[in-house]
This record gives sequence, structure tokens and C-alpha cells, in this order.
Amino acid sequence: MKPLPFQALTIRHSQKVNRIQTAVRITTAFDPKINNEADVPFYETSALWDTGATNSVITTDTAEKMGLIPVGSTSINHAGGTSVTKTYIVNFYLPNHVAIAGVGVSECPPAGFGAIIGMDIIGIGDFTISNANGKTCMTFRAPAHKETDYVLEAHKIQFANVKPYQPCPCGNKDKSGKPISFRLCHGKGFS
Repeated sequence: MKPLPFQALTIRHSQKVNRIQTAVRITTAFDPKINNEADVPFYETSALWDTGATNSVITTDTAEKMGLIPVGSTSINHAGGTSVTKTYIVNFYLPNHVAIAGVGVSECPPAGFGAIIGMDIIGIGDFTISNANGKTCMTFRAPAHKETDYVLEAHKIQFANVKPYQPCPCGNKDKSGKPISFRLCHGKGFS
């Protein structure tokens, strides 16, 4: 499984939501460098983004409607226990033309969606959900570009007016009881 060159998508909701679901087009596996995606039939459905799922999954309905032929089987652990299920290799086309080729998926029972985007896909990129102003926004880019650190961002706001060599406002002291400078305490990582 590998993403094509740098890609990104953003999904905005007009309210706070408790699940992230997006459109997805699924095709049988093929190499996008060799074949044109327009020449391959696709199945359009919705996908649930699930950070609790180790791997991506398609429903039995999706597999049947696509006429997929299993490439094997695997044992999967889920909330109901463990079961053996068929496996397939597919390509995923997410919103904004984000394409992931050669995704190994297993099968799950029918649900309110046709696929689950698991950590095998989420983990190749950067994934953020924010709920500013009571509106959910999900954004994803692949491959991963840079680390996001909300603690560092909060410290930059909280300590915006503190100079590097001033005592840290948090009050931390060294072993001798002397205040620790801001740059050696909460100022680490500031640029």
C-alpha cells in the first residue's frame, strides 16, 4: 500500500459530529502508474474513519457488489470476539483525489457504510480532527509532512511574553532551589 505523491483532503461539518464519514471510491487493485484509473470500474460508497481499527475493511455487501475475488483469509479481533474473514487487495480513492493503491482489506458485516478507513491508511499521513466553534473539521494529508504538537502550541500562547532567560512562570526549581530559566523548562522547542 502506498500513497501517490503529496495529497490532502479536508472535510468540514456545520456542527460537531461524533463520527467521521466520507465518500470513497473503491476499485480492484491496479498500479496507477501503469493503468489509467478511468479504465477501471469503481464502486462508490461511504467510509467510516476509525483510529481504533488496525486495518482498513470493506463490508460483505461492498465485496459482493464489486464482484471481488478473495486473495486469502485472516483472523480478526473485534468487539464481538475473533472471527476468520476473507481478504482482498483494493485501491481507495478518497475525496479531493487522494488515492491509496494496494490496500489489503478484510471483510466485515454490513453496516451504515461500505468501508472503514483504518490506521493502515491513517498512519501513512497526518490526521487531525478539530471542533472549533462547535463545528467538526477533519483534515488528512499523505505522506506525513511534519509533527503536530498541541502542547508546544499551547505553551507558545501561554508564555508568549516570557523571555528565554527569565525564570519559568511555572515555578520549577533546580536541585539547589534556584528557579529554572524558561528556555530550559517550558521554553524547550520554541523557535
